[in-house]
Amino acid sequence: MKKNILITGISGMLGKAVYDCLSKLENVVLHGVSRQETYFIPEVKMFYGDLSSRDFVKTFSDISFESVIHCSAEVNVNLCETNRNLAYNSNVKATSNVFSLMKSTKFIYISTDAVFDGEEGNYLETSDTSPLNYYAETKILGENEVKNFVDNYYILRTNIYGFNDPMKNSLFEWGYSELINKKSINGFSNMFFNPMYVGQLAKLIERIVIDEVEFGTYNVGVADKISKYDFLSMIASNFSLSSDALACVEFDQNKVVAKRALNTTLDISKIQSVFKEFDFSINTGFSMLKKDLKNE
Repeated sequence: MKKNILITGISGMLGKAVYDCLSKLENVVLHGVSRQETYFIPEVKMFYGDLSSRDFVKTFSDISFESVIHCSAEVNVNLCETNRNLAYNSNVKATSNVFSLMKSTKFIYISTDAVFDGEEGNYLETSDTSPLNYYAETKILGENEVKNFVDNYYILRTNIYGFNDPMKNSLFEWGYSELINKKSINGFSNMFFNPMYVGQLAKLIERIVIDEVEFGTYNVGVADKISKYDFLSMIASNFSLSSDALACVEFDQNKVVAKRALNTTLDISKIQSVFKEFDFSINTGFSMLKKDLKNE
């Protein structure tokens, strides 16, 4: 019997990567949720609507899923700060509806490293959370909704990079576009993270879907902990772009709409102990990115 899998936010950067991975599995029927009614995948059962609408979620809540992978979220940090109603509906209310109404053997919730205040870095899953902005606050509230409604959950705290088609304004997309056009950009030497390419995260999610993994919260990132300046430098070196216009500067909280944590590096020893053979290298992520970008 074929197993049903649901991917919310399937038209987003991570959702697309998860679909690309899971579409190669045998004996599965993929379902997707998107607000974009023009987004169509022939072999996917699509549902179009707003997950913050309980009535909309009820229209497909009678399906029993093997896995529900909740990728849908509003991740624009400044927009979340200025439009808190949108942020709450997208990141809290939608999560509540999905996890309270859907039936599934496994629930996967994509959270963020931004739940930490960045004062120390190298955070464990058990470290105290202390959000600096409303986006991060809504993601913690989303985590709480997950825990309120189900026990069979995987909360994945992470920081991802990748690209959309057409390009949008995430860190990689912005840096890549600016460097190609030889524009002057700043890289922050005092902001640290260990980001994972969406293709890598999608493969890890595939393993969670397939394998018997203990439920709970997991930090997910690469083993390499780098600065935002180093990340932009990696873009330049991996794509043979000049870094002459890349300036190394320090991040100034006074110049942004929403405060940012300076060091959100994650201790990933827990997830590494589960998937001992998985490649958590940032170089592998960039190799995958280069291949995927070339094929677009």
